[in-house]
Amino acid sequence: MTEQDILIQEGMNLLYSGMTVVFTFLVLLIISVNVLRIFFSSTKEHALDSNDLSPATVKNEIHHKIIKEVLGGIRS
Repeated sequence: MTEQDILIQEGMNLLYSGMTVVFTFLVLLIISVNVLRIFFSSTKEHALDSNDLSPATVKNEIHHKIIKEVLGGIRS
């Protein structure tokens, strides 16, 4: 094998190993974000069971009213 072939072979090996590392990192990141989302949503549900109208629900209702008013103004 010539020196250029060796360089190309090593470059391809480096490329594949880099892509494997990035893919593994992204998969672990996605899994950890979803696990944390599930964990925190379950703890939030337990906290909200005692309060029917939480401040977040009131804020969401206000936001929905504002969005409806803005969209109504745009369509008219």
